[in-house]
Amino acid sequence: MLQVAVFVDAGYLYAQGSSLLSGQKQPRQTIQLSTPDVLKALCEMAERVAPGARLLRVYWYDGLLRGGRPTTEQITLANSQRTKLRLGMVNGSGQQKGVDSLIVTDLIDLARNKAITDALLVAGDEDLRIGVQIAQTFGVQTHLLGIKPARGSQSPDLIQEADTHHEWLEADIARFMTVTLGASAAVATEAPPLAQGASATPEGASEALQVYSEALVLLEIQTTIATIGTEALELYLEAFRADPKSVPSDLDRQTLGRIGAKVGAKLEPTEVREYRRLFRERLLKECDK
Repeated sequence: MLQVAVFVDAGYLYAQGSSLLSGQKQPRQTIQLSTPDVLKALCEMAERVAPGARLLRVYWYDGLLRGGRPTTEQITLANSQRTKLRLGMVNGSGQQKGVDSLIVTDLIDLARNKAITDALLVAGDEDLRIGVQIAQTFGVQTHLLGIKPARGSQSPDLIQEADTHHEWLEADIARFMTVTLGASAAVATEAPPLAQGASATPEGASEALQVYSEALVLLEIQTTIATIGTEALELYLEAFRADPKSVPSDLDRQTLGRIGAKVGAKLEPTEVREYRRLFRERLLKECDK
């Protein structure tokens, strides 16, 4: 029986996907991923590379801050059908550690046990090449999927090792990923250089730094709620109902980051506590709707 498994390096997907959509790699807090849509796209790609094969499952590899908890998005993926979440670690520099070895181990184990005939990899690191080589010795066809420009974002040796190579374009990524650029990022990518002697804040340039206030906090909370979409919001509310004493980490990071950018400084502990109280109150209201 033909059977295919999908292996996704989330770090590669986020980095290259956000770069394709916005022109440069973006931080996680600015990226929104529709879990049902990305899983649907992966399943369709698996059918394309291995026609008629049964999908074993999608293996999703991501990083977890030491001592941290899985994000709402990671929990949603873990609870999705035929999907297994596998977590490595994220170091202090934001780099994933241990993810490649998890992919290689799973790929080899499934190949050795003859659990799969085909493997679809969404990744780019050279370190995965040994896993591909060994899986092939057990008769597994390996299919590598990259994100445009794939030959610039994936190891040339890994591409050569794979049995087939495919590329997702911007339209493919836009099916399931959106990037919300903050004010500071938008200015950095759009504002032209200042002419000599020009004012640092001409008309149409970025706004002046603001003072921390409840009004500013409520505005940024509203911005977050408005940009995540109804389906994603319901997933976050489900996580909030399970733990109403804290703001879901995905929402917390992006909102806190924008507030910090607006005031031009790291918030004081008392300000963070006040901001989170207001956010929890807003989420409670959303739950009551």
